[in-house]
Amino acid sequence: MDLTDLNILKMLRQDSRESLGNIALKLGVSKATVSRRISKLEQEGYISGYTITTSSSKLGMMRAIIGLEVVGPAMGSVIDELRQFDEIEYVHKVFGDHSLLCEVYSKSVDLLYDLIQNRILKIPNIQNVEVDILIEKIPLNPNAELELMTLPASNPH
Repeated sequence: MDLTDLNILKMLRQDSRESLGNIALKLGVSKATVSRRISKLEQEGYISGYTITTSSSKLGMMRAIIGLEVVGPAMGSVIDELRQFDEIEYVHKVFGDHSLLCEVYSKSVDLLYDLIQNRILKIPNIQNVEVDILIEKIPLNPNAELELMTLPASNPH
C-alpha cells in the first residue's frame, strides 16, 4: 500500500463510478496501472465492495441509532433476534455505555417507538435501550482512515 493506492481509494470513495482513465489522468499513471492496482486492492481485501449513497429524507425515511445494553452471555442470540427486523441496517458491537449500537430506518417516530417497545424490548437479555434520532450527517473528513495511513504511528500531540 503506497500513496498511489491511497489516492486511488480516495477517488473511488468519492465516486466509485470514476473511470479508470480519469483516475489515471489525475494521478499521472497509466490506465493499466490503475486497473492492476484496483484488482490488487480488491484481492487483498482493501476494497470489499462498491455502493451508492441514498438520501433517506428523499425516500421518506428517518434514521436513528439505538443503543442496547445486553446482559449475560447472550450477545449472539440477541444479534440473531435483531436480524429479523427489516428496519435495522447495521448492528455494531461496541465497548462503552452500550453493548450494541443499531443503525435503524423508520418511516415515523411512532413506528420507531413501536419497533423499540413492542419488538426490541421483547428480546430476552436486553436491559436498557437508548435512542438518538439522526438529524443531519455532516462529513468532516470522509477520508480520515486513509489519511491516517500516511501519518507516523506515534501520536504527534
